[in-house]
Amino acid sequence: MSLFKEFTILFPYLQSVRKLKNYLSFDIEFPDTWKLPKKYVNEEKVVENDKSKQGFRFFSFVSEFDEKSVDEIISNIKNIIAYNKEREEKERLFQVKVDELKKMFEKEKLDDLQALKFEITEEKIKLDDTEETIKPVGGNATMAK
Repeated sequence: MSLFKEFTILFPYLQSVRKLKNYLSFDIEFPDTWKLPKKYVNEEKVVENDKSKQGFRFFSFVSEFDEKSVDEIISNIKNIIAYNKEREEKERLFQVKVDELKKMFEKEKLDDLQALKFEITEEKIKLDDTEETIKPVGGNATMAK
């Protein structure tokens, strides 16, 4: 895939890409409501920096400069973005459905509402919503090998 196509997804969040000896650092800013699922984060390769803007978290995702490592870090960042966008859309949809239900309760008779049932025909979905704990560092961040 081309560099342009890779960066198109990252662009709204990407602050910079830096070369640090034999490493690349992808400096990313995410809304502070976003989560970093453990499955997409290697704590040894992510550093949370001081906030630069209110309402955002600032991370440096560090990768060795080889194709496999760079592809993995870009894939993980893209997965974090997709995961959180899906969460936001689900929250929006949930609110729409709550509003619809609220309107139904305002209009319908109590007897009709007491007979209301919800059936879920699909198997339950296992939710995996754990977040990696990444500690912020001061201005002199170092990366441990």
